[in-house]
Amino acid sequence: QGRWDSMARSTLMTVLLVILSILLPPLAVFVDEPRCNDEFFINFLLSLVLWLPGVVHANWVIFCGGKGKLKVMDVLVLLCCFILPPLGILLKQRRCTVDAFAAIILCAFFWFPAVIFAIAVAFFGVTCAKAI
Repeated sequence: QGRWDSMARSTLMTVLLVILSILLPPLAVFVDEPRCNDEFFINFLLSLVLWLPGVVHANWVIFCGGKGKLKVMDVLVLLCCFILPPLGILLKQRRCTVDAFAAIILCAFFWFPAVIFAIAVAFFGVTCAKAI
């Protein structure tokens, strides 16, 4: 019964867990629930058989079985930030802003910085509007 039980998991921790679940799914499950329980062993076996079922199961444990449950809209925004960064910003802000245009420009030239920018805008409140 640690501090994670008393407060909701931060957005940064959730984003880091999602990235970790893509790279090493069993480790992400263990970090989310720090004990060797049935979820960990199921994920370990799924990751050994094929990598993708381990990733899907790890994200299911993080979002549905973990302590820091996110809303479905936050999961959708996070997926859109990875696939099409400007759409992730539009879904989160619910209007067309300077940030969405900056993400379109970044996406046209550099996809990975656009993903980082979209996550920063959508989940951490970073904005280009203050700089203009």
